Amino acid sequence: MVMRAYPKTVLRTIKNNPGRFVSITLIILLGIAFISGLGTLSYKMRHALAYGYETACAPDVIVVGKTEEGVSGRAIERFSGSSEVAQAQNYTVIEAGSTRIYVTSLGDQRVGKLVLREGRFPQNADEVVAERESDAVKPRNLGEVVTALGGEKTVVGIVENAMLHYRGGEAARTGDGTIDSVYYLDDAYYPSVFPVTDVYLRMNLNGRGEYFSEKYDDAAAAAAEALRGESDGSEEYLTLRETQDYALAQSYEKKINVIVAVFPVFFIAVAALVVLATMTRMIEEERSMIGCYRTLGYGDGKIVFKYLFFSLVCCLLGGSGGFAIGLTLLPRAVLPAFRSMFFLPDWNRWLNPFMGVIAALGMLIAVCSVTVYLIRRELRVPPAAILRPKTPKAGKKIFLEHIPVLWKRLSFRYKSTLRNIFRYGKHLLMTIVSVSGSTALVLAGMGLSDVSRSDHIRESFSNMADSMSMISFVIIAFAALLSALVVYNLTNMNIEERKRELATLKVLGYHQAEVCGYVFREVFIMALMGIAIGLPLGYGLCRFAFSYLEFGSVSDVRWYSYVVTALFVAALVGIVDLILQFKIKKVDMTSSLKTVE
Repeated sequence: MVMRAYPKTVLRTIKNNPGRFVSITLIILLGIAFISGLGTLSYKMRHALAYGYETACAPDVIVVGKTEEGVSGRAIERFSGSSEVAQAQNYTVIEAGSTRIYVTSLGDQRVGKLVLREGRFPQNADEVVAERESDAVKPRNLGEVVTALGGEKTVVGIVENAMLHYRGGEAARTGDGTIDSVYYLDDAYYPSVFPVTDVYLRMNLNGRGEYFSEKYDDAAAAAAEALRGESDGSEEYLTLRETQDYALAQSYEKKINVIVAVFPVFFIAVAALVVLATMTRMIEEERSMIGCYRTLGYGDGKIVFKYLFFSLVCCLLGGSGGFAIGLTLLPRAVLPAFRSMFFLPDWNRWLNPFMGVIAALGMLIAVCSVTVYLIRRELRVPPAAILRPKTPKAGKKIFLEHIPVLWKRLSFRYKSTLRNIFRYGKHLLMTIVSVSGSTALVLAGMGLSDVSRSDHIRESFSNMADSMSMISFVIIAFAALLSALVVYNLTNMNIEERKRELATLKVLGYHQAEVCGYVFREVFIMALMGIAIGLPLGYGLCRFAFSYLEFGSVSDVRWYSYVVTALFVAALVGIVDLILQFKIKKVDMTSSLKTVE
């Protein structure tokens, strides 16, 4: 009979602790969503751009002639006869002011293929196709007449060049300024008129890796170096890493990876700390229940599993929900900001759960380990001792009581508040650490937003600043939710543990506002301590992140961001207190004052 009731006791652990179950699950969900969402951003961007390069058969080596004669005929013959070269395509690149013209074989595209989006390719010498519109490149319409190669040409098609994926445009090869018009002509209608200025080479790379990977970059660099060694010095050999668009994408990916390395680790540490504290408190409160299980004949394994099941379900639900949000919804929210900087194909096909899996496993191991440890610790105590609640901690003077000038000036309510704050050291430490961590994350998000909006950053990285602003918003939003859940969880624990005290105050005639103030005053003071520590901690986090981002500095963080951060976190604490006042109102004086002996 006892054993048949065991499954019910396991499930009843969740039923009897709904607040803790929901709060732990939500905190885990937030942590996993945050780290898996940020962790997949650079992966998605890199693979989306790499897909474009692969589809277009992007060149591994670009040969550029250094003289007016362009690439020598001898070099072109060498490329065609080399076993190291898989495919080659000749280009003539002509610039006139802010206009760039590519003359190549549009009927036989092998390397650097263009994707036709509208219209068709040229069918005579008076027709061209134009590059798609971007922040720098002007829009062109089918049938529009433009000037190219000294004559009028009709635009018959709009194309996408995968190598021109940066919306900010390319700098002109000669002179200053940015290219705002790009046209492509078919060399079939211009036989032997122009010298070959560029040759795109697709190499037979040994161990070709993915674009943007160190393996690919090293292989391409080695191939370029080998070709350079065979040349007479009249050509320049470049890899994709040395082109503007590829280098910008790679630099941006590294900046995102810095954010992924710094912020989620800090975030998950705060979340894990709160979860562990909650489990610790729940197990301590159920000491007598554990003693009952032992006297009823339950083995240690079954008792451990009862609480381990609670932790596992929280981790499973929180982790699953976190993955769903982090891998789908969060990237969708940030995608528009990424597309304001780069042309990206549909990137929903690429998922990278690695960071989320690592975070989920870390959280699972931490939560389950502490659960097993705490239960095993309680099981070492004789059953008779476990059945009795722990002896309340003896009261003692706090350090302020040794300063009579200050202590005597305080009213009774503040004396009581300060005694309780320092009496429950674990609560004080947990609240300060959790609130300070959340405050630091909010300030870091505010700082990143300030840097993105600063004038000198806007001038140099206008598109990047937009996407960084969106990422900063995500950091602030998740940090705010974490802060609210942290304060709710800790305050809820405080109320649960002190129901007898609150019931006593009600019996003594205290009004609802006075009883609420008894708890919330302590929470608010501890939160203010956390905010005071969190602001300099956030400053240090900003300084550390910006030094590795190579994007802005702490001097770009507005002074009022510190004030807004403090007020914002304080407001969250106030909102949580308003929500929890109804829990205090429901404290039953009769049942709460019943003896527990």
